[in-house]
Amino acid sequence: MKTYLHHHTGKTENVCGYVLVYFESLEVSGAKDLAEDYGPVFTLYFGMKPTVVLHGYEAVKQVLIDQSEEFSGRGSLPVADNINQGLGIIFSNGEIWKQTRRFSLMVLRNMGMGKRTIEHRIQEEALCLVEALKKTNGSPCDPTFLLTYAPCNVICSIIFRNRFEYSDESFLTLAKYIHENATIFSTPWIELYNAFPSLLHYLPGSHNTLFKNMTEQRKFILEKIKEHQESLDLNNPQDFIDYFLIKMEKEKHNKQSEFTMDNLITTLWDVLTAGIETTSISLKYGLLLLLKHPEVTAKVQEEINRVVGRNRSPCMQDRSRMPYTDAVIHEIQRYIDIVPNNLPHAAAQDIKFREYLIPKGTTILTSLTSVLHDGKEFPNPEQFDPGHFLDKSGKRVCIGEGLARMELFLLLVSILQKFTLKPLVDPKNIDTTPLLKGVGSIPHFYEIAEDYGPVFTLYFGMKPTVVLHGYEAVKQVLIDQSEEFSGRGSLPVADNINQGLGIVFSNGEIWKQTRRFSLMVLRNMGMGKRTIEHRIQEEALCLVEALKKTNGSPCDPTLLLSCAPCNVICSIIFRNRFEYSDERLLTLIKYFNENSRLVSTPWVELYNTFPSLLHYFPGSHNTIFKNMTEQRKFILEEIKKHQESLDLNNPQDFIDYFLIKMEKEKHNKHSEFTMDNLITTVWDVFSAGTETTSLTLRYGLLLLLKHPEVTAKVQEEIDRVVGRNRSPCMQDKSCMPYTDAVLHEIQRYIDLVPSSMPHAATQDVKFREYLIPKGTVILTSLTSVLHDDSEFSNPGQFDPGHFLDESGNFKKTDHFMAFSAGKHASFLSVH
Repeated sequence: MKTYLHHHTGKTENVCGYVLVYFESLEVSGAKDLAEDYGPVFTLYFGMKPTVVLHGYEAVKQVLIDQSEEFSGRGSLPVADNINQGLGIIFSNGEIWKQTRRFSLMVLRNMGMGKRTIEHRIQEEALCLVEALKKTNGSPCDPTFLLTYAPCNVICSIIFRNRFEYSDESFLTLAKYIHENATIFSTPWIELYNAFPSLLHYLPGSHNTLFKNMTEQRKFILEKIKEHQESLDLNNPQDFIDYFLIKMEKEKHNKQSEFTMDNLITTLWDVLTAGIETTSISLKYGLLLLLKHPEVTAKVQEEINRVVGRNRSPCMQDRSRMPYTDAVIHEIQRYIDIVPNNLPHAAAQDIKFREYLIPKGTTILTSLTSVLHDGKEFPNPEQFDPGHFLDKSGKRVCIGEGLARMELFLLLVSILQKFTLKPLVDPKNIDTTPLLKGVGSIPHFYEIAEDYGPVFTLYFGMKPTVVLHGYEAVKQVLIDQSEEFSGRGSLPVADNINQGLGIVFSNGEIWKQTRRFSLMVLRNMGMGKRTIEHRIQEEALCLVEALKKTNGSPCDPTLLLSCAPCNVICSIIFRNRFEYSDERLLTLIKYFNENSRLVSTPWVELYNTFPSLLHYFPGSHNTIFKNMTEQRKFILEEIKKHQESLDLNNPQDFIDYFLIKMEKEKHNKHSEFTMDNLITTVWDVFSAGTETTSLTLRYGLLLLLKHPEVTAKVQEEIDRVVGRNRSPCMQDKSCMPYTDAVLHEIQRYIDLVPSSMPHAATQDVKFREYLIPKGTVILTSLTSVLHDDSEFSNPGQFDPGHFLDESGNFKKTDHFMAFSAGKHASFLSVH
């Protein structure tokens, strides 16, 4: 037995309220509530007509994609039926729909739809629109009609051969009718007409204005057709009308032909309305949203400036390199929800749909709003957020943290295994105040936090930055809500150097691909395994031999303590280590040391605050940029050597792997694996794996000189566990709790990274009682965690006891965030 579909409860809704919200808000106040009561498939009656409503992604997808053939009919919409009379493309069915649609697609493809031809037409119209907007001279204006003229002219150039001047009276009248009809079409009166057409047909109302406007539009179209008939060249069609008229001529003796004058007029109207008003409305609301969200506008314009510049028109090839702009356009369309309920479909046959039987001819409404506002797919769907269409960039932690910890243990223990430290002055007089304020240092926030709490905003120049102070707030950002704060915030001096490339200061797709590839390569080369441990052990022996050559005389070990960790990285990246006397290695290290000293000077911090101004001034930032140029030259020379000896089947080091990847993707114009990215990535790995370890070793030895009682305990433990006749290894660490505690306390006390590298909110984030807008720069005060007196008694004192329990065993603490924190391992981590 065939029955109309109802929900399994047997309930239907037949209320005028739902008639009045048929197009405008069924999905919000109607369908959503009904779906909660009756499920994703239910029946509504609009007047006497049953309509099946599909709500939610799965049900909508099943109708529009999985079973599209069965639901390919066009459902009845009385106001449109009155206008189109079953002709055209949008509201036709059966053979006339098939033939008209097939022919129209063929013609549009012949005229360049989907090719460069139509792209050029749009580019030309965009220039005309820009010129028209320029004439406003920056004064307030309503761009409604200008934003209708541009898409209208693109369609006119396809169907009428030529575009119109924006001052053309016939064109202005056409645009006025299209705009007015779009306004009228969703009014309650039209929705009432769609529910009771037989009754409303005889009553006055806005539907009559709609029909009158349509009559005028048809007159305009007919005039254009007559002009084409007079100039028609059967062998040289110039536009859509020409093609259609030639088709009519060919079928003039076919009484059943679908290619008639009435069908041509209606098809032209369909093409006009489909191609104009949706684009125009999206542009208008898009500009309104960009006015409301200036931070989004700024990012879009920055991307445009970077990819397109100001001296040429954008083209479709730019789109793949403009992910943020593409995401904004998608989000505009999602947010404004211009077609809440897709145009009505109809069952083309009796259909078994889930547990229901839907009779042939049944009208189907698919709630697109329920898909576009699905909270499972779009977090905070009622918020305008381009992040809905951007992938997550992954959690951010220090790039070289794991390797640094392995190097610290093996190198420091190797030194203390073989040498006794003797200060030149009384240990009490040794000043352990760091000569550097720290990497990424900014002023301490204790006094501000005491006044304003653990979450507050500071302005560096004109840029607001949210600062998190104290363990709970820092942990919430770096660990509990790490995905939401996974973006990399801007640091102008680094942005100038890296140009958005590499791993440390990149974002988006380039960050994801470069990081994923680099992790794979480093694991292949033994990162996290015994292989890299052996490299560090070998380098530790070289360091010990170099220190022996001092013969116990006073020395400054700064350079040697930089050579060792630098050489570990060199063996990974360049295949070989360098002799400590190699001029190239010494020069490279000189640049690293100088940049480390300069990066936290007031001048560079001033540059980070006012980059546009300081860019033209002399100062230490220029020395950093000059040093970086020299370091890049060094890296490029090494890369060229690798290119000459590269064996595609036998990569030996990081550069080999990267060059092979470049070769594989050489025909991919959008590949992230470029020479510039290789140079920057190599530098990132160098800087992350060299300077932090070197600085920590230097200050660590200084602290051990100042605290000989600590040094004595460490050396006693080394003698007991390792002895003097073999190299220490990572397995020894678990048997050396005091030494482990000393290493942790050195890192805690010297506070090398007072504030974690800047993060950024990847979306609008609800953080405690605050709403942090997407893109906001976040600084987490690691100092406030490492010097938290509720976790570390006497945090201002150097005391390995901070990491030992009452039994002398090593004590882990979540407060140890010497570089950063997060669930994901460091880029160079050791598992």
